[in-house]
Amino acid sequence: MKTKVKKIVVVGGGVGGWLSASWLKTKHPELDITLIESDKVGTIGIGESVLPRLGTMLSDIGLEEREWMSYTHSIYKLGNKFIGWNIPGKRDHVTNHWWPSKFDESYYGFSYALPEEHLASSYYNQLKTTDLFYNSKGKEGVNDKWNDYWLQLARDGRKNLWEIAQDTQEATYLMDYCKSPYDMNDNLMLGSWESLTYHIDANRFPKLIKDRVAIPKGVKHIHGHISEIKKDADGYISSVVTDAGEEYSGDLFLDCTGFHRVLTKEMDVEWKPYNEITTDNLIFAPIKYNDPVKEMRPYTMSNAMDEGWLFIISLYNRMGSGYIFDASEISPEDAMKKYKKYWEGHEFIREPRHIKWDAGKYDTQWNNNVVSIGMTGGMIEPMEANVLALAQAGMKMVERIISRADENDEVIGKASIKAYNSNLNWLFDNITKFVDYHYTLSDRTDTPFWAKKHQRGIDENHKEEIWKQYRNPRCTPESGVPDYMWAQVAVSMDKFDDDVELHVRPDLLEKANESFEWLRKSSKRNGIYAPNAYEWNKKMLFGDRTHSEVLEESLKPQDEDS
Repeated sequence: MKTKVKKIVVVGGGVGGWLSASWLKTKHPELDITLIESDKVGTIGIGESVLPRLGTMLSDIGLEEREWMSYTHSIYKLGNKFIGWNIPGKRDHVTNHWWPSKFDESYYGFSYALPEEHLASSYYNQLKTTDLFYNSKGKEGVNDKWNDYWLQLARDGRKNLWEIAQDTQEATYLMDYCKSPYDMNDNLMLGSWESLTYHIDANRFPKLIKDRVAIPKGVKHIHGHISEIKKDADGYISSVVTDAGEEYSGDLFLDCTGFHRVLTKEMDVEWKPYNEITTDNLIFAPIKYNDPVKEMRPYTMSNAMDEGWLFIISLYNRMGSGYIFDASEISPEDAMKKYKKYWEGHEFIREPRHIKWDAGKYDTQWNNNVVSIGMTGGMIEPMEANVLALAQAGMKMVERIISRADENDEVIGKASIKAYNSNLNWLFDNITKFVDYHYTLSDRTDTPFWAKKHQRGIDENHKEEIWKQYRNPRCTPESGVPDYMWAQVAVSMDKFDDDVELHVRPDLLEKANESFEWLRKSSKRNGIYAPNAYEWNKKMLFGDRTHSEVLEESLKPQDEDS
């Protein structure tokens, strides 16, 4: 960087743009921040499933959870449910996924790996946040994991591999029974540290953040379409010009324009494709409930299809669904027909749309004085709610670098920018690997799509590689893919055997077994006791308004600022 950061220009609205502007303005009120948003470019608005870190971030910028949830028609998300990923079979209609065989489904919740010392401590010993990041010796990573004890019990024949979620995750039975994580007295029935997250309406979110955080805190909002980008002799952007002839200068520019990449494509930076990700097409639509009591699921449904997978995300007033597919196996036209057939018997609120992207990322996300945020810097595919998570990681690291430079009264140096790019590259590559393993560890070979994924997993020895990631000390909750998630996928795909190294103390094994049995019985009892997810949301978040009343209200045009 050539100068200290005093003036920031954010190009692009949407969730990424408004959240970036709000985060930086909250942390640095002294900064002059301008957001330029084009009326000619719409947002996609499909990223409706998010990770737990979003709730913490929104609280930090001053948004009250229940208030923003109501505004964005959000519900609590307890995890993911994967159906049909390892067992062959035709699943051409939504009913095949809503009511599958128990052997056809896997629940993935938020159950962080803990050091084994907690097996020997008192029940009343409070869990500390550091327990999720450091092992019993105080080193980064949770290497002496209590998860190892469950795996050892499974190896000894005392646990069923397909029931890892029931034994280690509090939310499994709440998900299975379509229940709320809170009872009708508003008592949380899960652990308090990021044990749940949200399904949000990504179309309503930008306006919420703009009106309730960004504008009140002093972010300047400009309606304008960038028509010219001015750069100096060294390739730094000095200013941008709108089609109205207005010019805006800045020390740092954040490109939040998504696939348009308005600023990033003007920088001299190489694109790195993720050739292993072939699911780079999406057909999506909002859909009405027929019966929200049964259909509102407090988890993201990830349903295997013949040429990819299909997500279903429940909001209070509607569902969002998308078919992500490999266009070398099925054409977009045939995929559209398949998607419509899948939802026969349900009403589309808007006609399904098709989009395509190039799976990959820019080799560097921070170039000179331009930072590419979220989808602007790269796109993998929507699995495991990674899109907004990567954007959050980027904007938080930018803020930390600005803070460090301010503390030292210096210009942001090359070392900081290099560290930023290194960290973002690792996050992108690590999440890509995680997404890829969902396909390549599958035993399905019943369609050409699954057969080629299965064979590549064998050729590249992904079974061994996924267990290395379980031991990787960098895979903390902050990585987006914590250690336990790698083990969860491997076990669900039946990729666990005697070659996997476990670290257990024999004297703690029986106590561990009792802990898992207690967790299972307690969480099952909560699943029975808890209220239905729809009924709880109706009373506690939406003032007894029905889902159809909220939907009708949401379809009215939103007021725009001048």
